Amino acid sequence: MSKSVRFEDDGDWEDVSQGENGENENEELTIQEEYALWRKNCRYMYDFISETALTWPSLSVQWVPKGSLWNDTGRVRDMLITTHTSDDSPNHLKLASLEFPASVFGEESDEKTSSRLRVFKKYKQNHEINRARYRLGEPNVVATINDQGEVFVYHLTKSDEDIVVQSLKHHTLNGYGLSWNPIVQNQLLTASDDQTVALWDVSSTETELSPVEVFKHHSGIVNDVQWHKFDANLFGSVSDDKTFKLYDVRAKNVASTIDFPEIMNSVAFSGFSRNLFAVGGEDHNVSLFDLRQTQRALHVMMGHTASITGLQWDPHHENVLASGSQDRRVILWDITKIGEEQPQDELDDGVPELLMMHGGHTGAINDFDFSPEVPWCLASCSDDNIVHVWKVSDKLVNEQDEESELKTIDLE
Repeated sequence: MSKSVRFEDDGDWEDVSQGENGENENEELTIQEEYALWRKNCRYMYDFISETALTWPSLSVQWVPKGSLWNDTGRVRDMLITTHTSDDSPNHLKLASLEFPASVFGEESDEKTSSRLRVFKKYKQNHEINRARYRLGEPNVVATINDQGEVFVYHLTKSDEDIVVQSLKHHTLNGYGLSWNPIVQNQLLTASDDQTVALWDVSSTETELSPVEVFKHHSGIVNDVQWHKFDANLFGSVSDDKTFKLYDVRAKNVASTIDFPEIMNSVAFSGFSRNLFAVGGEDHNVSLFDLRQTQRALHVMMGHTASITGLQWDPHHENVLASGSQDRRVILWDITKIGEEQPQDELDDGVPELLMMHGGHTGAINDFDFSPEVPWCLASCSDDNIVHVWKVSDKLVNEQDEESELKTIDLE
């Protein structure tokens, strides 16, 4: 596959040196030096990378699968992004598109592509949008949660005049937790700084809804919530109260609790193993757990140097987990390599399960998402107004793919 490493912006590129105020000038200089080194070495790490500078940072990013209402032909793919503007500027849920080069799909073409993120639809909100997620199997239904705890569900159509927006009334403070049930189509979970998790049924045709159930078992801000991938009745949440809680909807109660020494920010259930899940937070680490015995972690993966901001399992590889952090990195972990011996000259590169580190952002990672269609391809957004779309080099992952076929994760 030929490489197609490129850097493009949307015409609103800003200097990201961030040292103009004289604060942390030496640190910011180091950040820029790191960025320059990363950019110099991109050709060795990626088969494709696109860098787009937005006018405002996006706090959320999610690929929209091919075959949606929008760009569903050729090599163009869509994604959801959001805005975090200043107080006097409107915020928007945005639909953006990007055209991949032919090489990403294993094709050969002399046609030049401009792999720059282009916004083609936007929907106004009064407050900054923290998360936007489409309903699984139905990308034209999109839920958002903002910094006031307001939750909206957009039923999008080709005609903007026919769009229906449902307002979900409960939360009173800033919220980040947002998760569609992968098994029960119309069930949505939301979580907020008001210390609650709300369960919604959006099958109603009403435009203003109340929650089906409210869970008040945390004593601190609820930072994230996620449905279990195999059991429609289970979900987990993590909180500033330094706990992970597993809920059973049928019992309307907590099934189990894990206590941590630090605040936990993110939780992710495996899409391949019904018992495997990961949590990450202020301790900078990613902890793996088995639902059947949560007294202690299976393993703790160390590689970040600041708080974890997001976790996601690779939909194409059961052994790969990604984590984003305030340290400006997205790390890909290969859990089959846990415990492997390392040559002396590789010890400084990190633990053996650290597969690849994406270090191209100069601000904290706000969100990231694996492409549902292209293996080893991710989109990531950060506080520096940048959205990256990147595909890891085949040279880095071919060996990993071959080895993963020989190993299994025995957590069933």
